[in-house]
Amino acid sequence: MNSFKLLSSLSALFVSFPCCLFSQAWLSPKDQGTVTLLYQYGFDRYHAMSQGEAVDRGHTSLQALMVDVDYSLTDRLAVRLGLPYIKGKYSGSQPHLLVRGQPDTVVALDDGRYHGGLQDVRFDVRYNVSRKKLMVTPFFQASVPSHSYPTLGHGAVGTDQREYRIGVNLGGRLNPFLPKAYVQGRYAFGMVEQVAHIAPKRSYAEFQFGYVLSRHVSIQASTVWNHSHNGIDFINSVFPNNLTDEQYLNHDRISRLNLLDVGSSASYAITQKTNLFVGWGRSIWGTNTHLRALVLTVGVTKSFAARSREEKASVLPSMESKKALVCTCAKSK
Repeated sequence: MNSFKLLSSLSALFVSFPCCLFSQAWLSPKDQGTVTLLYQYGFDRYHAMSQGEAVDRGHTSLQALMVDVDYSLTDRLAVRLGLPYIKGKYSGSQPHLLVRGQPDTVVALDDGRYHGGLQDVRFDVRYNVSRKKLMVTPFFQASVPSHSYPTLGHGAVGTDQREYRIGVNLGGRLNPFLPKAYVQGRYAFGMVEQVAHIAPKRSYAEFQFGYVLSRHVSIQASTVWNHSHNGIDFINSVFPNNLTDEQYLNHDRISRLNLLDVGSSASYAITQKTNLFVGWGRSIWGTNTHLRALVLTVGVTKSFAARSREEKASVLPSMESKKALVCTCAKSK
């Protein structure tokens, strides 16, 4: 069995593509890595207000194409670089306005057509500190906008904010009860660039269960939780009139967002070095954000080596060395 496998399902990928959350307790051997190309389609049917009320304010369709490169500098130290291209389209009778109360000032992003562009460059560093029964891999992640882009509008590709996260990945096999099963988890605390006198602070958590069905096929189930510790509320029947002008123009960037997503996926090893994966996800609860009614993901991952390192392939049990990609959307609101 190949030394990696992509497990796909959810990200909490809204809010500057928190992108996909990549739960990775296990690293590739030294001088080896993976290149991933994925496509994702998401459909948001409802807005979630401050008490979790699902309100129909129009629908948003999002498409994303992401390139991700992961490389192990040593057996314990790995780096990753990713960049998504995202485009969004809003359909509905309540588009965002440049000036509240003036319908003739509808923002260009909410004109019923797709608008897209590059979003945020993502870089993270992971260092494995334990390889015993419980894999422990702390990490640091930075997300920096690739350029300045519009953020007001249902169809905006992101929030155009720098974010820095610190956290830990955990993973383990379920021996001896389920020798072909494993679990992975991640917690991260994020600090987001200040906007409108608010610097959002957020917690991200992810849990994943995987099972290897055969030499070529594995399946996964995941859940991702995003929690904002501060920010503004979208109060039903009042929003956006409860906000100042500055807060309204930046409300997606400073919302007190909470979101719980679930997903499932399957991956197939086409060759020893190439994997195909497909995934499905959706939101089951949220506040002050968009609810994802459907997220579909398809992609391919290929492993590579900086030089011949075939003797390292057996360093980690094949099931443990699988990479897990968890995404449920292209961007968060």
